[in-house]
Amino acid sequence: MESATLGFMTRRTTLILSAILVIAFALRLIQLSERDFWYDEAFSVLFAETGVESMLTGTTTITPNGASEPHPLLYYTALHYWMWIVGQSPFAVRLFNVLIGLVTIYAVFLLSRDLFDTRIGLSAAFITAIAPFHIQYSQEARMYSLLALFLVLATWTFWRAYRIEKRAVGWWIAFGVFGALTLYTQQLGAFYLAALACVPIIARRWHALPGLLTGIGVAVIFYAPWLFFVLPNQLVSISNAYWIPVPSIASLLVTLRSFATVNLTYGTPSTLIGLGAALILLFFMILQLLLRTRRVSATTRDSLLFALWLFIAPIALLWVVSQLRPLYIDRALIGSALMLYVLLAWLLTRGGLPRPISFIVGGIGIIAVGIGLFYQYTWSNFPSSPFQAMTTQITQQWLQGDVIIHQDKLSALPSRYYARDLTQRYIRDEPGAADDTLSMPAQQTLNFYADACVRVAARGAERVWWVVLSPTPAQYALIQELFTTQIAWLEASFAARETYQLNDVIFTLYSNRMTPLDEGVCES
Repeated sequence: MESATLGFMTRRTTLILSAILVIAFALRLIQLSERDFWYDEAFSVLFAETGVESMLTGTTTITPNGASEPHPLLYYTALHYWMWIVGQSPFAVRLFNVLIGLVTIYAVFLLSRDLFDTRIGLSAAFITAIAPFHIQYSQEARMYSLLALFLVLATWTFWRAYRIEKRAVGWWIAFGVFGALTLYTQQLGAFYLAALACVPIIARRWHALPGLLTGIGVAVIFYAPWLFFVLPNQLVSISNAYWIPVPSIASLLVTLRSFATVNLTYGTPSTLIGLGAALILLFFMILQLLLRTRRVSATTRDSLLFALWLFIAPIALLWVVSQLRPLYIDRALIGSALMLYVLLAWLLTRGGLPRPISFIVGGIGIIAVGIGLFYQYTWSNFPSSPFQAMTTQITQQWLQGDVIIHQDKLSALPSRYYARDLTQRYIRDEPGAADDTLSMPAQQTLNFYADACVRVAARGAERVWWVVLSPTPAQYALIQELFTTQIAWLEASFAARETYQLNDVIFTLYSNRMTPLDEGVCES
């Protein structure tokens, strides 16, 4: 067991870690610009480009449903200045998250080395480097890569303060700073931080409580402006309108499958294989923990229980709270995923598996990685539907007087990113519905307003390009009446000329306007 110090790494360790980072960088560059932006990514870019003052107004303005935007602004602000320097192409925008992901891998190495030793540290860094779940959010223009980084840094500084009884104040302060930065990135990180803060109490290490309270105090001081003046209204917004369903036991299995592969809804055979691989890995990990914890040193046992707690507790806590107010999303649990990778690194390097079993477990892990990377690199349906190809095809046939009307915001924002010069409009969500999440202040910040119905959206149009995302049967059942009404009006006012389909994006050209357009009245 190596001493948990901050000493210099050996040349061999430096070379291996550098090779791991090169591999990680290469894996995160694959298809970086080819996969289309989806709604959330397009929102990130369109929102961040407006500037800090506009974003602050678009977030903090109070509406009847609470705050305008449910997420804090640290990631958007950082993205704003990043785009100001490097540009707004998909490659340039996503490169920001790629680089954050590389720093996270290095932080995972530091944490795992201090928990166990350098060998496990390198193994954990390698597993994180090739993990499709982490690659997914290192390639996505959202805040979850930054969330992962701050959670790992908060965990690392906490562990160093927790295990070092002398001169630990600086580490507790750093823990508080990273905790505050976590909350400024994504508030759901609070569930992981809560689990982390419970460690000294559960372990009855009362000497750590003064330092822990110092760290919490620092976090509260840094986070106080948002905590007292913005967060309450954001919680009201989430309570009144949020799209997440109540999670079931099956949600936990989906989370585990996502951690092992990727967070996409892919086909049944691959899903079952990915879930089976995840369950087998979890089985061997728990088995070896039960067999080995009494045979290892007290320090190693504490490290294993610490990592296991941070893998399980945030998931369980978020799941339980979500039975009352649904907040459960896999990507917000990325900190738990990283702790799972640390535990798997211990299993494969120090877990005491017989060599043949170790090869089998490693092979199962590679199968899970292969499934995840395949779908991550080839996915071209919702949410990353072919919006760029659609707007390119429309542009080639564009005539003066044309209007693109999106059936909802999910296709509208990505299409606006890819075709800013085309006249585009979209139909608002049903007021008060769970998916009514793009508030009027946010629309004002984007300068992109929803229309009440297709009749209003078609104002002044000579031809209409009607865009829908092919819904699932369950989704269609919810929107069938509204969808049918919109189509009926279009077909009564225009002649359907031609329908095109690119994967799950369906767009129809309506031309030869047959009746005068009433721009002021919507169908009831």
